[in-house]
Amino acid sequence: MDSNTRAFMQALNAHQRFLTGQPNGKRLMVRQAELPRLALSNLDVRDAIMSSCNFGGSAFRGSRFDGCDLFASDFNNTDLSGASFRKSDLRAANFMDARLVDADLTDADLRPGQMVTWKDGERQAKNKQANLTHVNLDGANLSGADLSHASLLLASAKDTNFSGATLFSVNLAGADLSGANLTGAKLREAVLVGANLTKVRLAGADLSGANLRNVDLSNTDLTGANLTNAAMRSSTATVPAWLRIKLDLHSLWINTNGAKGQRFDISGKTLAGLDLGSFDLRAGLFRAADLHDIVLADCDLTMADFTDSDLSGATLDGSNMAGAVLLRSKLNRAKLRGVRFGALELLDGQGRQTGRMWNANLSEANFSGADLRGCMFSGSKLDGANMAGANLGGSDLAEPKDALPPA
Repeated sequence: MDSNTRAFMQALNAHQRFLTGQPNGKRLMVRQAELPRLALSNLDVRDAIMSSCNFGGSAFRGSRFDGCDLFASDFNNTDLSGASFRKSDLRAANFMDARLVDADLTDADLRPGQMVTWKDGERQAKNKQANLTHVNLDGANLSGADLSHASLLLASAKDTNFSGATLFSVNLAGADLSGANLTGAKLREAVLVGANLTKVRLAGADLSGANLRNVDLSNTDLTGANLTNAAMRSSTATVPAWLRIKLDLHSLWINTNGAKGQRFDISGKTLAGLDLGSFDLRAGLFRAADLHDIVLADCDLTMADFTDSDLSGATLDGSNMAGAVLLRSKLNRAKLRGVRFGALELLDGQGRQTGRMWNANLSEANFSGADLRGCMFSGSKLDGANMAGANLGGSDLAEPKDALPPA
């Protein structure tokens, strides 16, 4: 144990006496200290002052930093799982590569910060993806923060201030953002699948290219927001309450890789004529369902199972159906312009590529009279599929215009 660590441990003991009101207690006050690679799970340093300190590579699982002054401190590659930072000053703090799963940052101040290092006399700045998975950010101040590419999957950010924040390509899938202020935030290409945006202020926000599938925007302020190329529901489409519950559970099932929620299953049910456009229904079960004239345009239907279902007259334009099962399904007169069938690579439980492919199965499906312009079928099983009278113009099954007749 080096001298810095030894002095810190002594100061910790005095701080514990300070917290409990015992004699010889003294608040912990350290600045610009080098304290990397500490292993102090369940540490209690509430109300301590530890600004500009280096805690890189440490493990503080389950520790309490409530009310601390941690301004510009470095938690690079630190395990802070289950730690609490309630009402802490985290301005300019560095959480690069830190693990904050189940951490609590309620009312914390986490404004912009950048770690600056010097190498061979040259100034260098590093920015890495932040991991804030399932973190509690309720009431936190992240105004103007740069969280580009960060993961806030399933985070709780109720009444959080993200105004003017840079959230480019951030993963907010399944996050609870109810009451949050995202006025003027930059959310270009952000993922918000299944997020709760009730009473969220998104006025003037940039949501171009954002994934807003399975999101109810009926109580969201989108005044002046840029929604160019965003995947989102039609403002006029309504969903029955019982189905909304199923969709919410499916979103949770997707966002937790099946650990929570429930897979969407309407097998044997009737949803004829309903508008479910732009939903994320990947791996959903629609077996033997009556779906005639349903609208499923621009949906994610990868690996969905429509075995023996009736999709006659349905609209599926622009949907992704890679790996989907349409065995013996009825798609006569259906509109499937630009649908992507074909194969899909399987991922493992951690979302990593496996190199194994899952082919779409369109065997014995009835596509008679369907509009299949621009469809991609490569890698699909088409044994016994009926394409009589279907429009295959621009699809990869269309015959080349200059094809010669058989000899």
